[in-house]
Amino acid sequence: MSQDTTVPAKEPKKRPKWLEFIIYIVDGFIMGLANVIPGVSGGTLALILGVYEKLINSISNLFKKFGKSIFFLLPLIIGVILAFLGGSHAITYCLDNFLFATIMLFFGAVIGGLPMLFKKVKTEKTRPSGIIICLITFAITIGLLFLFQHQGSADVSHITFGKVILWLILGAVAAATMVIPGVSGSAFLMTVGYYYPVMNCVKGLTTAGADKGHDAAVLVIWAVGILLGIFFISKLIKVLLEKYETNTYWGIIGFVIGSAILIILQNFFMVDMHWTSIGTILGGTSVVEYIVGVVLAVLAFLGAYKLGDK
Repeated sequence: MSQDTTVPAKEPKKRPKWLEFIIYIVDGFIMGLANVIPGVSGGTLALILGVYEKLINSISNLFKKFGKSIFFLLPLIIGVILAFLGGSHAITYCLDNFLFATIMLFFGAVIGGLPMLFKKVKTEKTRPSGIIICLITFAITIGLLFLFQHQGSADVSHITFGKVILWLILGAVAAATMVIPGVSGSAFLMTVGYYYPVMNCVKGLTTAGADKGHDAAVLVIWAVGILLGIFFISKLIKVLLEKYETNTYWGIIGFVIGSAILIILQNFFMVDMHWTSIGTILGGTSVVEYIVGVVLAVLAFLGAYKLGDK
C-alpha cells in the first residue's frame, strides 16, 4: 500500500500588523498624490495597488465591522493627508518644472493597470452589454472635459451659508469621482473652477504667512462633503460588484481608458481648462526630459503590471 508523499504547500506568512499599517500609509500616500494631478484617478491607483475592493468593503461596512475597517482606513487616510500636505508642494513643483516627465510617470501607471482589469472580465464570455457599458463610461469620462469647462477660478475667500451648501455638494461629487476608477477628482474640481483655490488652501496650511484658520475652515467643509460622497458611492459600487461584477469591471475599464486620454489632454493640450497647442505647453521641454519621461512611463507601466499580476 503506497503512501502519499506529497508535501503540503506552505501557507504564505502573514505580514505583521505594524508592517501592514505602514504599507497602507504608503498606499494612501500614492493615492493622495494621484488625486493632486488633474486627470489622474486615485481610484485607478487603488486598483493598481490591489486595495480597491478592500477600500470599498471597508467604507461600506464601517459601522458593521468597525475595528477591521478602521485598521485599514486609518493608515490610508493618514497617507492621503500626508500626500496632500507635503505632496501638493512637491507635485506642483514637478508639474511646473518637469511637466512631461511627471505626467508620463502617472500615464504609464494608469495604462499598466489595464491588463489586471481585463483579467477580471476574462473569466466570462464577452457580451455586448459589457462592451456597451465600457463605451458609455469612456464617453462620460471624455465628455466631462467638454461639458463642464469653467472660465476662471471660483472664490473661496469668504465663507457664507450658500457657499457651505455648494461646497458640501461639490465635495460629495468630487469624492464620487475619486472613488470611481478612471475618473479624476482633481479634474472635476478643475472643470468647476475650484481646483486651484482648494489646492491653495491645502498649501496655505504649510506656508508661512497664510491665513491658516480660514484655509482650515474651507478644507473642513470640503472634507465633510468628500466623506459623505465616499460613503454613499462606496455603498453603490459594493452592490454593483456583488450583483453585476463583470459588467461593473467593463464600466471601470471604460473609465480607466478615458482617464489615460484625459491625463494627456488636460496636461498637454489645456491651460486652466482652456484649449491650447501642445507646442505652447511643451515648447521649452528638453530632449533629456523627453527621454526621462518615456523611461518613467515604461517603468511605471511595468510596475503597475507586476502589482496587478500579484
